[in-house]
Amino acid sequence: MFKHLLQRKEKWERKQKAASFLLHQSQQYLRGIETRLSNQLDSRLVRTFYDLFMVVLTFRNRSMGLVLSELGGYICGFDHAAAGTKRISNLLRSKKWASDQVDEMFQERSKMRLEQMQQKGQRPLLLWDDSRLEKPESWFSEGLCPVYSSKGQRLTRIKPGYYRQPRGRICVPGFEWTAVLLSTLGAVPRVYQMTWWTSRGKFKDSGDNILYRMLKKIQLQLGSVALHVFDRGYASAQMLQWLFHFQQDFIIRWKKNYLMINEQGVEKHTHLVARSYKGQSSRLVWDKERKKFKRLSIAWAPLKHPQMRDNQLYMVIVRDKKDHNGPMYLLTSIPILSAKSAWEICSSYLHRWNVEQAFRFGKSELAMESPRLWFWENRLKLLAIVALVFDFLLQMLQNWRPWVAQFINNWCHRTGNRHRKASMPIYRFRQAISNCLAHCLAQNSG
Repeated sequence: MFKHLLQRKEKWERKQKAASFLLHQSQQYLRGIETRLSNQLDSRLVRTFYDLFMVVLTFRNRSMGLVLSELGGYICGFDHAAAGTKRISNLLRSKKWASDQVDEMFQERSKMRLEQMQQKGQRPLLLWDDSRLEKPESWFSEGLCPVYSSKGQRLTRIKPGYYRQPRGRICVPGFEWTAVLLSTLGAVPRVYQMTWWTSRGKFKDSGDNILYRMLKKIQLQLGSVALHVFDRGYASAQMLQWLFHFQQDFIIRWKKNYLMINEQGVEKHTHLVARSYKGQSSRLVWDKERKKFKRLSIAWAPLKHPQMRDNQLYMVIVRDKKDHNGPMYLLTSIPILSAKSAWEICSSYLHRWNVEQAFRFGKSELAMESPRLWFWENRLKLLAIVALVFDFLLQMLQNWRPWVAQFINNWCHRTGNRHRKASMPIYRFRQAISNCLAHCLAQNSG
């Protein structure tokens, strides 16, 4: 359907300039992967790949956004929805291509973008985090494994006048999700790799193996020019050993009860080491999570890990002046010699919040928890296409920001300061795309 509209330039391009521009930008974005697939697949499946990409970009429904029978109506028209569903199924079932080809495309583009950052004198950041896709009602899909339910934790939070919170963490069927985004300070992040894995069954894997393989791949493809940014879930001696083994610079939010060696060579817990260092600089910093400015003070100290005494490390201690939150202990391999470099480390870690937003956008807006596919490989292919859609949206925000602002105002107008001051209105941008392309599809459906 969308490929057919793209070819009908003489009839609708003048009336639908915005939709025409989006379709041409999507064609340019997918040109590399379509060229590869055309050497392996039938041309009809390649057209279906493009149409499926545009359908995922257009159809917005959290509970049914990636259900094949829902998507099929956009491929061949709603009066031939069954045929469209069959085409999508044929594409996902084909053994002639794999989701790894999408990962290769992400990594090639990331390598080009990293070279551009180096030419501009910017420090590349690789933002890491883990999440999970919850499928609480599923029993028999291939690859299901137990995951902790963050949704269940939210729903059972204690509220005044309601029931007692259940003991322990809630576990449901689902899939593990590891993501790495490439970015730099003040820039829109882009996808470097998204990996979905399971801890049970035929395709069983472990988080340690996933991390080791990804670090090895990064060292071979990008070298040691990027700065890795991790949250507290990665704080461990084993992680430090891998990072030193692959010669990667890093920032890890360290845990306060881990033992470290201070300047005097004494082993102490992290929070006891930090007590000896008072704030040396303070600054107002915007808290993205809580949407407000906070006065932060910063201090830094050289220290070492008890199991890696030959490697010099530095700790950046970030404190909230009003004590609304506890101190942050940022362990890094970058030498900290001044307040400027310490604040850069702090800002780099705060930039990591973008990967949390990517998880939220994937689950709520791109409906990554909605697929109903039996087989593991087919699910990975569909999720890889969804990752392409997310990266395409980020590319548009990065390269066409003035056009995006005007496009949002025309197709998804909102009032109020909150919407006007949004730094990256990706939710409204996708809704505007959905409105524009749905209008275009309705006008050309005859």
